[in-house]
Amino acid sequence: MLVAVSLSAAAALALTGCGSGKKVSNKGTTANVSVGANTSLHDSLPAAVKSKGELVMATDPSYAPIEFSKSGGGFQGFDIDLANAIGKKLGVKIAIRKAQFDGILAGINAARYDFSMSAFTDNKDREKGNDFVTYFTAGTSIGVKKGNPKHIQSQADLCGLRVGAEKGTTQATALTTTKNSDGSPTLKGTCLNAGKKAPIPVLLPDQAGVNAAVVGGRADAFTGDTPIVIYQGTLEGGQIELAGKTTDEAPYGIAFKKGSPLVSIFQKAVTQLMSDGTYTKIINTWKLHAGAVTESKINAAG
Repeated sequence: MLVAVSLSAAAALALTGCGSGKKVSNKGTTANVSVGANTSLHDSLPAAVKSKGELVMATDPSYAPIEFSKSGGGFQGFDIDLANAIGKKLGVKIAIRKAQFDGILAGINAARYDFSMSAFTDNKDREKGNDFVTYFTAGTSIGVKKGNPKHIQSQADLCGLRVGAEKGTTQATALTTTKNSDGSPTLKGTCLNAGKKAPIPVLLPDQAGVNAAVVGGRADAFTGDTPIVIYQGTLEGGQIELAGKTTDEAPYGIAFKKGSPLVSIFQKAVTQLMSDGTYTKIINTWKLHAGAVTESKINAAG
């Protein structure tokens, strides 16, 4: 979830294609970067990984521009480019597998995947069962139908309304529980504490379904990570727009099984990509400057 993005920054990001009146073709974008393998990092990989020459990554490709599908097959997005750069730095192939978001962490812990990059917010609850290497920061924003018919300007305006979110996300949790792990109130809790009606959750398996619910009038708004909310207008031909300001900034983390030896290796790889300029080139490709960070950390939830 993005660094407290100002509305002017959000507007600049929105210029990547909103308002055309037509859906944008996902024909494919890839950052133009050249990355060489680091021998010491490759040598530090587990023997089984070096023997196989491959790491399996799970992602839910419905969260543009962080990860999404290409027309004709394959994946693209900020996470995809960064994952492939990490693979090159480690001297192994990254095999990307499509997965439903709310099942990814369980899949990692069941050894179906080695890791995941799928716009995961690194928070205390998730750190109980998984380890995370941070690489970006984002916040929560509100997406509404073009013209903002409900005149939504803040999360307080969502009380009592039908609010969409992708299953398994922190935004879905905020709609279905009253407290965060630190005891602070969620969106639902804030509404109830103010004597208002709780939002009515409209939880769907992927972001495309959430978009369709808002455009089709089955939801009054949706909440999601700021760069994703902004980009949905591009994908939906300008039928979705940003409302209000960004809240709840937090880091994105690459997810691993708890105690995985890959955690420290990936943290070093990301750090090197930040130092050699590769990370910045990928950020620039996807116009995600507002969420860029200068340091990668392990389990950095506040």
